[in-house]
Amino acid sequence: MDLKSKKGLVIFVRHGQTDWNTVGKMQGREDIPLNEKGLMQAKLTADGIKSACDNTGIVFDRVISSPLMRASVTGEMIAKAIGCCNFYCDNRVIERDFGELSGKLYDHNSRAITQDVDECPSLERVSALVDRVNEFICENASVKENILVVTHGAVTRIYANNAKKRDGYEITDPFLLNCHLVVYSYNGKEAILQGYNIPSDRLDKFLEEI
Repeated sequence: MDLKSKKGLVIFVRHGQTDWNTVGKMQGREDIPLNEKGLMQAKLTADGIKSACDNTGIVFDRVISSPLMRASVTGEMIAKAIGCCNFYCDNRVIERDFGELSGKLYDHNSRAITQDVDECPSLERVSALVDRVNEFICENASVKENILVVTHGAVTRIYANNAKKRDGYEITDPFLLNCHLVVYSYNGKEAILQGYNIPSDRLDKFLEEI
């Protein structure tokens, strides 16, 4: 299998687990660190992506991260594992601002996973989140490169729900696991969703199929 010539991929990676993740707290702009399990998840994900690179010949030109440390630490581990020196942070892929809902339980605020909650005006609007990620994509994606973007649960879920999807593709489970991947192809104008909730140790097989 040789996918060295495959270009125009944008792969979102959700960060590793934090203590807030374990109890289901809505985690917005708070700079919560990875816990022990999250650090292990980040290492395994870095190893899985490196294995995909080794097995397929595919090269990632850049690793870009949210500035929050749960994402940036995950991103640094991935960049180091795949030997990518072009690593930097971008505020446009920071987590959704949950406003007054931040720190509350998702169970009681499930609409905020993918929707606006009009009675909570401090919650970042879905349209604002999609606009900032679209702007990020337009400035950073290229049909000649492959990039990895290390970001957050709400960003990945909301953007995937609102992105154009390949023919016949549906997201059957909106929840994205820590350190799982969302794969897009980039055609020079927009990112097209190709796959959702992909574990890193399946990345090489998935890329072979699309």
